[in-house]
Amino acid sequence: RVAETMMYAYKNQNNVSVRIARIFNTFGPRMHPNDGRVVSNFIIQSLQNKDITIYGDGSQTRSFQYVDDLVNGLVKLMNGDYDLPVNLGNPDEYSIKDFATKIRDMTGSKSEIQYLPKVADDPTQREPDITTAKRELGWEPKV
Repeated sequence: RVAETMMYAYKNQNNVSVRIARIFNTFGPRMHPNDGRVVSNFIIQSLQNKDITIYGDGSQTRSFQYVDDLVNGLVKLMNGDYDLPVNLGNPDEYSIKDFATKIRDMTGSKSEIQYLPKVADDPTQREPDITTAKRELGWEPKV
């Protein structure tokens, strides 16, 4: 949120327009296979028939939006007049365990799911509230 504060200070100091998007988990073509994100990690592990590693018990949830939805949301934000922060993400949540199982099944992998100790700063839930994006931009994810 420090960057948001800096943007508003810049706006006020220089009398310019700013837009602030809070971008949630995004996936799609050309993702780097080793970017350390859960989507690419699970896919690579499954394709290589390696254990799929989950930190914690897998009950923590995440939401994922397709890159096309994100780009559409950013274009609407940039072309609009709304200048407060806007969450751009998909509010549909999936448990990490269910997501790992789905990736494994979709790839036909023989991978086992391995549970490792929970990471200290890993949130139990990540679900964007896109009410503002719907109201101010007429945007919501389609994919």
